Amino acid sequence: MPLPAHVSADTTIGGVRLLIVADGIPNRDPELGDGSSMISFEIIRSLPAEIAVTLVTLGSTHDIPEVVSARCERVVTFGKRRHEVALFRSLFSRLQVAAEERSVAGVRACVRELSAKSDVTLLHGPHIPFVGRYVRGPMVMQVVDPWSIRMEMEARHSAGLVGAYKRFKAGRVLALEQSIPARARLLTVGREDAARWSGRLHRAVRGIANGVDHAERVPREPGPPVVCFVGSLNYAPNIDSVTILVEQIAPLVWRDLPETRFTIAGRQPAKAVTDLRRPGVEILANVPSMTDVFNSADVAAFPDREGLGIRNSVREALGAGIPVVATAAAAREVESQELLTTAEEPAAIAAEIVRLLRAAGSTAENRAGDVVTWRSWKNATAEYLDELELAHATSS
Repeated sequence: MPLPAHVSADTTIGGVRLLIVADGIPNRDPELGDGSSMISFEIIRSLPAEIAVTLVTLGSTHDIPEVVSARCERVVTFGKRRHEVALFRSLFSRLQVAAEERSVAGVRACVRELSAKSDVTLLHGPHIPFVGRYVRGPMVMQVVDPWSIRMEMEARHSAGLVGAYKRFKAGRVLALEQSIPARARLLTVGREDAARWSGRLHRAVRGIANGVDHAERVPREPGPPVVCFVGSLNYAPNIDSVTILVEQIAPLVWRDLPETRFTIAGRQPAKAVTDLRRPGVEILANVPSMTDVFNSADVAAFPDREGLGIRNSVREALGAGIPVVATAAAAREVESQELLTTAEEPAAIAAEIVRLLRAAGSTAENRAGDVVTWRSWKNATAEYLDELELAHATSS
């Protein structure tokens, strides 16, 4: 059987039976999806036809995208445990609430059975480590963002007893992560997270960056200058970021360019985000196409103070040909390039936004030629195939 062009000639991964266990429905739904579900969706779509895929996931069968069900030979879904029950159970276990929602008996038995019949298993998602102990045979585990590190970050955004509890829970989750079977090949999305997690676990971890979709730049209609922010709006670091953008940066921009509008777009905005709505600030929830948001803006701004993994929206904005002003935290692991300006303090970010908005006319005319070429999801999938091959080969 001929191998796909993007798989090395000496690989044996083509033709194997692959079990994928995803902690959420693989999808790119603007409301139900997230960065993790996007990855599993794109990987499944990009796998070569020679790989027979079985998918086990948590959620409703009705939410499985047709392109995913058509690609898989078999799809098994499980309903999640009720949130209230999961919350209670998480008080006494090493699992966080989202993992307890997924830790149902049927999943464990199913993973045992199907992994024993598969050549290699890919576990995917930040809430997936608990499944590792039930896998039979070689496996690769992509946690996206290590949950112990993420929970520490969330603790910094929480005060009092809540923050103390999250720090305690981060330690419990780390203990679970340290018990992941030694044969599992571990992955994250960000290289920095991989290095940090590797140091904690005292084992190898690889960072595999996401692919980026490309869309031809469409010139925006004439009108007031527009600055956009794109990201999940129920995520604490993003809430912090848009608050800084609206309350500290926007007034400085308005001082020089009073007609400027700010568009905040993303899934499931928290009340703290919707409360930022005011004249000149638009909050767009669950937008079907982020490309449309970028096409309607002159500049994208990301004043993040921290974060994990790689900020997809920075890469997507650059890939769409829009100038980006970002802090080093937001632009982490993004190569230096003409369309990217980094600044740290609100006054410096505002000054760069004003500079770019004043040059927006000439920038827009040349923007099509400035579009950054990022690696595709096929490129990213090839790296997953390498890891699956290594897991499969070392177990033989």
